[in-house]
Amino acid sequence: MKLIRAGILSMALALTGTFAPTSAPLHAQDTFDDRQEAEAFALGYQAYVIGAVYARSQILMERDINPNAPLNAPLNRFNIYPDLANPSSAIDFTPNNDTIYGLAWLDLRQGPVLMTIPKVPDRYWVVQATDWALNSLDYVGSRVGSKAGTYAYVPPGWQGTLPEGVKRIETTTTGVFLQARVVVTPETKSDIGKAVAILKTLSLKPLNADARYLEIPATTPLPDPKLNNPLWLNLDFFTLLNRAWDFGGVREQDREVASLAKSLGIGPGQTFNPASLSVAQKRGLLRAERAAFMRLRFYAREFGAKRNGWRLSTGIGRYGDNRLLASTVSLSGYGGNIAEEAMYLPVFADSKSEPLSGKNRYTIHFAADQLPPVDYFWSVTMYEAQNNQLVVNPIGRYAIGDRTLGLKRDRDGSITLVVQHNRPSGGAASNWLPSPEGNFWMILRMYGPKQTVLDGQYTPPPVLKAE
Repeated sequence: MKLIRAGILSMALALTGTFAPTSAPLHAQDTFDDRQEAEAFALGYQAYVIGAVYARSQILMERDINPNAPLNAPLNRFNIYPDLANPSSAIDFTPNNDTIYGLAWLDLRQGPVLMTIPKVPDRYWVVQATDWALNSLDYVGSRVGSKAGTYAYVPPGWQGTLPEGVKRIETTTTGVFLQARVVVTPETKSDIGKAVAILKTLSLKPLNADARYLEIPATTPLPDPKLNNPLWLNLDFFTLLNRAWDFGGVREQDREVASLAKSLGIGPGQTFNPASLSVAQKRGLLRAERAAFMRLRFYAREFGAKRNGWRLSTGIGRYGDNRLLASTVSLSGYGGNIAEEAMYLPVFADSKSEPLSGKNRYTIHFAADQLPPVDYFWSVTMYEAQNNQLVVNPIGRYAIGDRTLGLKRDRDGSITLVVQHNRPSGGAASNWLPSPEGNFWMILRMYGPKQTVLDGQYTPPPVLKAE
């Protein structure tokens, strides 16, 4: 660890010019402050890039279990959403508009939590488990052929005995996030009710009947996980980060790197106290936060192969040591499926590489032999650019896809989607995906993608700006 830390410090000093020769006289205090700031910058930047995903898990969990949240549930219990996601939903990450959600935050510090599914629904459904660093652990659902039964989420190193017939699912952290999803027919209230009823049959129960879990007092202010919260760019971030590592745990391969900044009070088991830091150290940490935050935000537009403006990556949900990608996904959305379950192709610009804007009109033309190849279904969802949220619009349509009621095909079997702020005239309104007035981006979701998608052979059509 000393060698890693020394290497990071040397690089930071070189980048900040501390070792650069100069003819100007240097004062000892100036040199010491420069070194302190450079070290704090390097260690803080590293901690932020590694830890943003953990911090995002923590603040989302703390919001969802807070009794003041619009929709909430205690730890180790499913919170079943009563409707599809919309702009006023309490979902603080990039939601889909295809499925009803059942979300749960598990605390495995006192032993396993059991999930029971008494009835398997006759439609697409899935329960995805991710660790505190967003890596998918295991799946229960349609794709893997899961049946009714009980499944145990087991913390790292647990050596106890499970009840007979219970399937064991190993986890890599003590904090785990469950996302249960059941598909619905869009804009159909009766079908939404059926999906909600299916999710309500799922139940969670700690194996340790004597365990007692964190409860948030009603007087606790409601955390704000959104990216415009100043917390992401001030020193409070590191307090949140330490809390995340203490609650949810740290993956084994992250432990050494997560402890590099313990001299600043940052790391598992550490107490972050800004008052104990020098002015130079605080300055370095604040610079590190700004640099790391911007790096993560822009990386969302860089990773993956670019195909007709859409970004294709099969690395979502399995990050390994790619901590930059894990933290980027955590801030851009949260909890994406692995490629075999669903592919997410974001697009931020049109065919001429110009940012997507509600001031313009666009079309996406899927030829009959170019429709997304999937086993289940596909959709294109609209998000405003600043906070990655769904967009208020006069027809209440936040996504459009192969299940959209009234979607029109051309005579040759092709589909042309119309993307613009104002309602189009004539029959084009059937295929209209409303955009905001300002900048936006979209995600093409493919559930159960065919092998041609996974192999990178499929390319979606470009987003064409109307001249």
